[in-house]
Amino acid sequence: MKETARIIFFKRLRSDFQNLWKANKLVMDWTLFVYLLIPGAATAAFFYMEWLGDIPFILNLIGWYGWMIIFAISFFLHNIKLFTYLADQLFLSRNIPLLRCISQYGIIYSISTLLIIATLLFLPALPFLFKIFSLSLLSSGYLWIYYLSGVIVVTLWKKYAQIHIPSFILRMLSYLTALVLWISLSQIIITTPFLWILWIIISFIVIITLAHTLSYNGMHFLKIAEMDEQTRVKWANLLLTNIKQQGYKLPSTKPIWLWKKSQVMFQRQNSEMIFTDAYFKSFFRNLPVLMPLVQLTGLLIAVLILSAPYWTGYLFWLASIYIIVDITKTGWLGFRFNSFIELFPWKEALLRSSLETSVLRLSSPILLVIGLLFGYLKFGILGMLIFSIISVLLGLCLIYWHIRYVPVNKLTPAE
Repeated sequence: MKETARIIFFKRLRSDFQNLWKANKLVMDWTLFVYLLIPGAATAAFFYMEWLGDIPFILNLIGWYGWMIIFAISFFLHNIKLFTYLADQLFLSRNIPLLRCISQYGIIYSISTLLIIATLLFLPALPFLFKIFSLSLLSSGYLWIYYLSGVIVVTLWKKYAQIHIPSFILRMLSYLTALVLWISLSQIIITTPFLWILWIIISFIVIITLAHTLSYNGMHFLKIAEMDEQTRVKWANLLLTNIKQQGYKLPSTKPIWLWKKSQVMFQRQNSEMIFTDAYFKSFFRNLPVLMPLVQLTGLLIAVLILSAPYWTGYLFWLASIYIIVDITKTGWLGFRFNSFIELFPWKEALLRSSLETSVLRLSSPILLVIGLLFGYLKFGILGMLIFSIISVLLGLCLIYWHIRYVPVNKLTPAE
C-alpha cells in the first residue's frame, strides 16, 4: 500500500516521541523526583503564592518593557520542525508534492505545539500583570493574542533566516530587530484597538507567507534536512542515547545510569573523540560545573539591577562580561583535568579549539541577556539593542584574546 504524506508524518512524529522517551529513561529515575522535582515544584508553588500576595519589588521595578523582554526571551524556546530526513534525498527527492505536504504537516504541528506551550508560559505571569498594570480582562486578551502572534512570527522567521541568510551576524541582527520592534510597540498596540487589529492582520499575512515559503519546494533540501536532523537528535546527542550510532564504546559492560554516574565518558572507536562534544554532554549533568555558572549569573544580574541608576553600573557591567567568560573557562579547565579525561592524550590544537568553542557557546547567551537587561535599565529600548550587541562583541574579543594564551596542555588545576 502506498503511504500518504499524513501516514509518513505520523510515523516520524511517533519516532520522535520514542527517541525522547528513551532519552528520558536514561536520566530520570525516582531519585530525580524525590530530591529535585517534587521539592522544586513545592518550593515554586510556595513562592508563587507568596509573591501573589506581596509582589516583590523587582517585578514592579522592571516595568512594562521589562516584562515584555522576559516574554521576548521565551520566543527562543520554540522551533519549527519540517520532519524531513536526509534519506529523503535518495528515496523521495522526485516526489516534491509529497515532501511539501509532509513539511506542511510539520509546520501545522509545530505551530500548534508552540501555541500550547506559549499559553502555559503566559498564564503564570498573568496575575502579576493584572495587579501591577491594572489590566482589564479585554486588555489581557489583547496581550495574550499579541504574545502568541509574536511567538509564531519570530519562530517562523528564525527558521526562514537559518535557511536563507548564511551570515550569523545578519541573522542575529534580524532577530534583535524583530524583538526590539515587538517590545517597543507592545504598549501602544495593546492600548489601541485599531492598531491591535492592524497588527493581527499583518501578523496573519506574515505567518501565511513564511509558512508557505518554508514548505518544501525542492530548494535547500540538504540544509533543511540537516537542520531537522540536528533538532531531532539534539537531546539524544546530549543524553548519549545514540552512542552506538556515533561509534562510541562504553568503558564498562554494565548498564549506564547517567543521572547517578554523570562523569561516565565514552571512547570513540577508530577516531579521536572530540573534546567539545564530550564536554557539552557532561556539562548539563555535572552540578559542580553547572551550578557556579547559574548562581553567579543570578548574582550578577541582581547587582546590575541595583547599580544601574548609578555610574558604577558601567563598571559592574564590564566586570560581569569578564567574570562570565572566566567562569566558563574555569569550568572547562576543571573538566579538562578530570582524572578520567587525563587518561587520553589530547592534542594542543584540539584542546585550544574546544576551549574557545565551549566558552563561546556557554557565555554568549548569558552576555546577551545581561546586555539586554542593563541596556534597558540605562537607556530603554534603544539601550537594549546597543548594549546587547556590545556585550556579545566584548565577550567575543575577550574569548579570542584572553583564552588564546592559556596553555591548555600544560596547566595544572592549581595554576
